[in-house]
Amino acid sequence: MNFMGLGITFELFLLMGVLFWIKNLKSNKSRQPSLSKKIIKNLKF
Repeated sequence: MNFMGLGITFELFLLMGVLFWIKNLKSNKSRQPSLSKKIIKNLKF
């Protein structure tokens, strides 16, 4: 029973991670230049 609970929670976290990853990929397409500018500024400093 405990192993089944761990497996179910692990699968739920995997699904949540994949959903957030897809959302980040979709949002990064439109926000990519601003993110690269922030990275360049951080590298300069």
